Amino acid sequence: MATRVFPRLISLLAVALLASCQQGTPAQDDAPAAKPKLSYEAGVMAVLQERYGSSVQLQGQWTQQLSDADLGQARPVHRDICADQSITVQNGSYRMLAVCTAYDNASPIELGSTDFIVLQRAADDGVSVAAELLGQGSGTGGKPGSVTALQMGANAWAFQVDDELVVVGALMRNRAWYLFDGDKTLSSAGWLRSHLDDHNAIDCNASGNCSHGRLDLNFDAVPDDSQPQLAYWPLRVQEKGRGCAGAVNKSHSIDYDTAQLRYPIPSTMQIEGCN
Repeated sequence: MATRVFPRLISLLAVALLASCQQGTPAQDDAPAAKPKLSYEAGVMAVLQERYGSSVQLQGQWTQQLSDADLGQARPVHRDICADQSITVQNGSYRMLAVCTAYDNASPIELGSTDFIVLQRAADDGVSVAAELLGQGSGTGGKPGSVTALQMGANAWAFQVDDELVVVGALMRNRAWYLFDGDKTLSSAGWLRSHLDDHNAIDCNASGNCSHGRLDLNFDAVPDDSQPQLAYWPLRVQEKGRGCAGAVNKSHSIDYDTAQLRYPIPSTMQIEGCN
């Protein structure tokens, strides 16, 4: 009898031991492995590559082919990061990037374009788009105006765009601002005519007497940081030169309008000529 019991007892003990071992083995996780976290710079590049393709780079130009509905075919363009500024606004960390697009084989009056993008940097170095304003035209000959980033208040920064336009008899330079204040908005904050002259214009009256143009006027506009604690600094504009009414040399101050999200530039600073 004992010889029959012991083998059976041993078999039961083996089964119990095997079950115990299987219970102690951790279950296999079928979930895919998490992707390695990107560094901050790699995250910035990932956002740009998603928009502009793998050829994008933070320094130097790259070439692309863009579809053009008017031409019915792809059109070559050159792009570059034409402004790159890290800022802190309302305790948040951001990066201002301007992507300039110059069109090949452009006509003399054709504008270039610029995409204004503000990226937010999270505490863990994650990157997201905080605000953007795309396809803003400026410049001539298919090339956009020059872009700089500058502080416009204790809680405000802006992209500043300067460009130049030559028309019949006149030279015009313009300055525009695109302002970001940490409120998820990038606003077109106003523009003025930074320079206007009509040296090459000829004005003839009914009697046939002709004279050259008389305009040679500058509006030098800079943010006034004399009270740095202000959330938005006023624009200090120095008007100087020869205007429609003669010689002029005076200062102006233009406050930022928080309701309209812009500087209310008077039309006298946007003239194209004298009536």
